[in-house]
Amino acid sequence: MLKKVLTVFFAAAVAAMFVGCSAMQTAEKSDFNDQKVVTSGTPIEHVSVTTNGLYFLWFPLITGSTQNWGMPCLLDDTVTSKAACGAITAEAKKVGGSGVIDLVSSEASAGLLFKVKMVHASATVVK
Repeated sequence: MLKKVLTVFFAAAVAAMFVGCSAMQTAEKSDFNDQKVVTSGTPIEHVSVTTNGLYFLWFPLITGSTQNWGMPCLLDDTVTSKAACGAITAEAKKVGGSGVIDLVSSEASAGLLFKVKMVHASATVVK
């Protein structure tokens, strides 16, 4: 019995390590290959944010941080479109943009009692 409990606990711990993560990726203007990517304004960079986490019902257990990319958070609900869009607009402000265009976000989840929830958002920063 103890072996079964330890096996389940170990499997849950390994799964949790892969679940609570986040990433922000950017593509600068030089990466656009001199292509026109916006109809108005001057593009500065394209920002893409991905965050996922493990939830028990609707309570967050381990989620990806939107403040310290690549680091997990405990009991903090960061896997939302609000958090992802906030991270994109904060990055836009940091690089000197005056706004973002084509801001798109999507959410998905899988599971019943224990859920894996994912959010992705992207936008182009313009001046």
